[in-house]
Parts: sequence; structure tokens; C-alpha cells
Amino acid sequence: MTFAIKNDLFAQNNKGDTMKNKLFLDLSDSIFKNNGYKLEESIKNDIKTSFFEVNTSNKQQLKRDTGKYFTISFKDETLNNYSKYLQKEIIRVLKYFKKAINNYGTTLIIGLGNSSVICDALGPKTTNKVIATNHYVDFLTIPKVALFVPEVIGKTGISSFALIKMLVNSLHPSSIIVIDSLSTNNPKRLNRCIEISNTGIIPGSAIKTNRKISSKTFNIPLISIGVPVVIEVNKQMYTSLNINEEIEKLSSVIGNALNELFLK
Repeated sequence: MTFAIKNDLFAQNNKGDTMKNKLFLDLSDSIFKNNGYKLEESIKNDIKTSFFEVNTSNKQQLKRDTGKYFTISFKDETLNNYSKYLQKEIIRVLKYFKKAINNYGTTLIIGLGNSSVICDALGPKTTNKVIATNHYVDFLTIPKVALFVPEVIGKTGISSFALIKMLVNSLHPSSIIVIDSLSTNNPKRLNRCIEISNTGIIPGSAIKTNRKISSKTFNIPLISIGVPVVIEVNKQMYTSLNINEEIEKLSSVIGNALNELFLK
């Protein structure tokens, strides 16, 4: 796989800190092996789904918040030719989390990232492919879905967290789904897995003014969806040369899954 450097991800950070949340599955390459932790794994249609629950007994060692992590891993052929299978697996995992969520209120779907930087545009591009229904007041049987793209502080002058907080206080959604790009240390996982969890996410994780968006933050059930689209090497971020094509495919698969989840 060929990589191209993307220094623009560090435009707002002069300390060289990672600005993307790390993929949970990367822990299986190090901490898991050294401490005897095991992932629950299943394979169907050449798609591997891994599951792990962080609890109070392993939280400190893993340095992750308590919650459930699913990682859907797939090959090039699956994304290119059999995306329907991938879409179905995303829906299956989302339904697992939605079982405990009140479906009668509005679901707020938030696309985090910078729409002007392609390797940070997964959130905005995916959100743009989801159908908003919150404004259809006459159709009582249609689930209410509202969409929001807060962009980045460099564009708006306001942190993503502050904008989201204002909207949540106004809209009062019953649940939140957050979509963002992630980073990985493993080139085999670049653009080839989707992480779905209920633990939340920090927009622009190296920007100290941003706070974590989680179910505890607003006391609302939250699901986060992320894809590792950059790989970190020596404090530098790299991504694939065909990242435009990859983001287009990945955002379509996730967007279609969300539309089917709410509208079918």
C-alpha cells in the first residue's frame, strides 16, 4: 500500500500531538497479547466482527472508558463489490446498541471533521448522505433524524463541543450518533475497518479546549462510528494516495446503513 503524507491535519496543533482518536483494535497488537485479553470474533461473508467490553477491572490498564467496542474488518473486494454485506453488518451492530434507546424522540447525527481536508472529511461526507426527517411534522410514523456538521474551530472560531452543546440544549434529542475519522498504527487496518462503540469521542483530540462527546456528557445515549483513514508514524500522519475514492465509498456504505436503519 502506498502512502502520502498529510501535514494539514496538524494545522491547529504545534506540539505534534495526534489529532485523531485511536482505533481501539490497535490495542490487540500490544496490551491484549501481553495481558491475556481476547476479542470475541465472528466471520460472515468474509467480514470479521470483533467485540470487546471495557469494564472497571480493565479500564485503567487499557486506558479506555468503560463501554462496548465493535470493529468490523473487511477486504478490498468486500468494499468494492459486496458493500451490501458490509452495510448489513453495520446495521446489525447499530441495532444492538439501539435496543436500549428510546426510538420515539429525535436522533441527532453529527459528522465531525473538516470537510475541506479529505482525510478528515468522513464525518461531513457521511452526514451529507443521510436523509433528514426531523422537519417532517406531518409524518408521525417516520423516525425523526436531524443532521449537524459543526466543522472545525479553525473555520468557525467555536469548538465543535460548544456548538454541539448549544444544539443539544435546543433540540433535546433522545439519542446521538457521532461519525469521525480515526487513526491507526497498523497499515492493514487503514480504510479497512469500521469501529462502532458507545463510549464517545473527542473532536480534534489534541485540542485541549475540546471535551469528550459521550452519553455522560449530555446524559443521552450515544453511538460513535469511526474509520481509521490515517496511519501515525513518528508523530506524522499518512494516508493512502486514493483517499478521495476511499472516503467516497466508506461514507456511502455508512450513510446507506443509517438510512436503512431509520427509514426501512
